[in-house]
Amino acid sequence: MVPGAQARPYKDFLTPSLHKRFADASFYTLILCFFIAVWMGDLDNVIWSWFPIGPAGIRTTLLFIPALIVYILRVAQYHVGRRNTQTPWETFSKYTLRQNTFMTIACYSLSAWFYTEVYIWGRSGNDRLGFTEQGKYHERIKLNERPFFLRFLFIVLAVAQGIVHLWKDYDKIEIPAMKPKKEREGATATEVQMKPRQALTQQLKPMGIRALALATLTLIAGTTFYFLGFRYIFWEYYFRWARWLVSLSKTSKPTGLPPFIPLVMMFMAEGSLLALLWQFVNLAFNLYISQEPLKKDKPITSDSKDPNGSLLNGLKSKKNEVKAVAFWELALITDRFLERRKTIYGELNRKKAATFKQVSDICLAEIRLLTSRINIALDPKYSPADAGQKKQPEPISLVPQIAQPLKDGQIKGPGYAPTTRMEKFGSLTADIAKTHSSPQNAQSAYAREYLKKGQEKFSQGAKEAETIYSSYFSKLVASPLGWPFRASLRRTASLIITGAPYSQISLLCNAVTTLTNLTVYSIKEDEYGRFQEEVPEIVRVFTTAIKKIDEYVASLQVHWSDFETLARPEAERKKIPEVDEVRECLVMGLERVLGAFNEYLMSMGMSRLETQEAKKCVSRGPEMAVAR
Repeated sequence: MVPGAQARPYKDFLTPSLHKRFADASFYTLILCFFIAVWMGDLDNVIWSWFPIGPAGIRTTLLFIPALIVYILRVAQYHVGRRNTQTPWETFSKYTLRQNTFMTIACYSLSAWFYTEVYIWGRSGNDRLGFTEQGKYHERIKLNERPFFLRFLFIVLAVAQGIVHLWKDYDKIEIPAMKPKKEREGATATEVQMKPRQALTQQLKPMGIRALALATLTLIAGTTFYFLGFRYIFWEYYFRWARWLVSLSKTSKPTGLPPFIPLVMMFMAEGSLLALLWQFVNLAFNLYISQEPLKKDKPITSDSKDPNGSLLNGLKSKKNEVKAVAFWELALITDRFLERRKTIYGELNRKKAATFKQVSDICLAEIRLLTSRINIALDPKYSPADAGQKKQPEPISLVPQIAQPLKDGQIKGPGYAPTTRMEKFGSLTADIAKTHSSPQNAQSAYAREYLKKGQEKFSQGAKEAETIYSSYFSKLVASPLGWPFRASLRRTASLIITGAPYSQISLLCNAVTTLTNLTVYSIKEDEYGRFQEEVPEIVRVFTTAIKKIDEYVASLQVHWSDFETLARPEAERKKIPEVDEVRECLVMGLERVLGAFNEYLMSMGMSRLETQEAKKCVSRGPEMAVAR
């Protein structure tokens, strides 16, 4: 390890790791595409129906392209943490018209179209899915409506899948929020965690059921929409486009869909398989991307010449996805890897500050940010002390001042006596106007009185309109249709505690876990004894954060429209899972720190009052804090 060397960027280690996981997920997706390709083929031929070097292999490669489109979409749009908004309507208005929304629908539509073309091109003439149909000998070639209707249903399926993708936020990647441990457990998290391949196998049946349900709903909705007058509109544009490719008559009506039942069965089978492929891709991406940042059971930055320097670059990253993975790796290092943890204490000559000092400052900054969010929620006029009390730089005097400073007001030039007749007449008129005009005279004019009365009527009408609007809006919120506009105690508290626009609960808990582990293990592993300088500040920040969470939760009031919270018993209304998780993490961390440094805190500069306050935060449960 070379602390003085130029540390490589964190992405140089994260990106190859993600590529490896992407390749693993793609491999199992390719296997699923192979089974779908065998199903699409001619099952009468025992050998060529499944032999990879042949039609089955070509079809497998083509079917992987629709899956690859969704993979590209996921790579481009994934984010860490769930969306945090106050109401469902805010979520809808904030995310509906974004570029990512249209890109999601477009990618699924492109994927569905390519899948449909692969299926149609492989069908025989008996399925009647050709572009045109040969009529009688004396008739011209007819445009076939059956493949057009089948393509339409697949596009509707793509739109439905895109809506589900956006509604359930498939772009979300969950990174575990590690908590400080009281005792070392026998099995490590790596042994307990289920492998992605096993999770994919277990989820095949539920995914198949959901895919069949989505295909069924799409068939019903798509067929209804198609035959409710839109059939002829679609057909007209389709026919105009087709005339550029083949020789057709000037006008034509839809040729019909019989036999209809075989066409429906085709869509139900292939539509379900396509929906299953999409769900498989999304689940595989989530499982593999959210794996621990390890390479050969070691942190991914272990290959760097300056591992801790590269990790610090990741902790300081402006991209939330990179930063979240770096915090996760740091928490894992301080929890499992003894030798690597010792290097954090020992690197004292790093540029800017020692490694442990930089790590502590970065982690404490995340917890202080939590405290700032709560302070702003409790008092909207709150501003951090550092921002409000910035020292102004003193002026530098290079030469002695020999003249009075310039005035800030208007500079009035010297007057001059009028000379011509017009100038004298203008001067006389101006003097008369200045003498006989004043603001009081203008206010007493009739025009000003009428204007004042009009303003009063306008403000009164605005207040009445606002009252009527509030009344109707309250009735709407109370009705079943008002669910998107209802306030939610859980949403509001989660937004304040875990941050926005996406939850940062993993950053918070992993930062707390890191500080706790570094503090506890520093007693035996910090050879230079320097980390103890950070312990008092860690205790103070943890204590302040716990007290602020308790104060904020106690101040929360359940809105009358929050029917979900009001339906719960009164004692459980303020039990919010996300808030409880953050508070529990802080309490567990503070408890371990106090257990390790309790007898030394007084000699480290902490007062007896601060120590007692920290112990109260540990002993007081969330129920007692809310009741207080």
